[in-house]
Formats: sequence, structure tokens, C-alpha cells
Amino acid sequence: MADQERTDHAAVGRSLEAAMRLLGQATGPTGSADTTSPVEETPLRGRGTGGDGLVEAVVGGYGRLESLEINPTLLRSGTTAIAQYVVEAVTAAQDDERRQRQEALGGEVDQAALHRQLEGVAEQAWRGLDGMIGDLDAMVRRLDRDRR
Repeated sequence: MADQERTDHAAVGRSLEAAMRLLGQATGPTGSADTTSPVEETPLRGRGTGGDGLVEAVVGGYGRLESLEINPTLLRSGTTAIAQYVVEAVTAAQDDERRQRQEALGGEVDQAALHRQLEGVAEQAWRGLDGMIGDLDAMVRRLDRDRR
């Protein structure tokens, strides 16, 4: 019985190691999902203007709006014009941030290839986790059987 338990523990250990390796592949060498560029030391800032410079927008990473300045003289133009210029400024800022991010990453990211790679990692992780669950289930059944 002691050998059987050691074998079960070894199988669970191997399954856990495999799952951790797959998790490492999915999250990178630091062990945590990193949302910043590896070459990025300071957060990127995109800047854009609208309405001939009367509206200025600044966005942070992945287009999150950080600041918006509207020249008070624009207030006489009405809400429709203000809204249009705000959208123009924010869009320009997001485009600027995206361009900087792509430059930092070394060019355009192939989204289709990245998607295929992530699907492969997810499939491997699922198989590894499924095997680990099977090992744990078998161990629980043996323990239940041995208690009787």
C-alpha cells in the first residue's frame, strides 16, 4: 500500500509540474501575465488633438483615457461639435499610443498567429489539467476504498 501511495503522489507531482510548465508558457518567464511591453520601462502615452487643436487628449496603455482638455472658446460651438472634436482627439491619441506600442514591440503583431499560438497553449494546458484531475480522482477513490 505504501508503494501504491508513493506512485499516486508521484503521478500527481508529475501532473502538477506539467501544469506549472504550461502555465509558465502562457504567462511568460516571470510567472505572471504581463500587460506591458518587455522593452517598455515607462508607460506609453498617446497624444492627439481635435478641432484644430482646441481639444487635446492623452491616453495611457491600450487606449485608456487619462486626460482631456477642451479650450473654453469651443464651448460656443455647441455640444455636437464638442463631441465630434473629443472623439477626433481621443481617436488620434489612441492611434498614437498604438503606433508607439507597435514600434516598441518591433513592428506589427500578427494577431492570427498569436491567436493560434494561444489556442495551442490552452489546449496543452487543458490536457495537462485534465490528466491532473484524473490522477487526483483516482487517488481519492483509492483512499475512499482503503478507508472501508
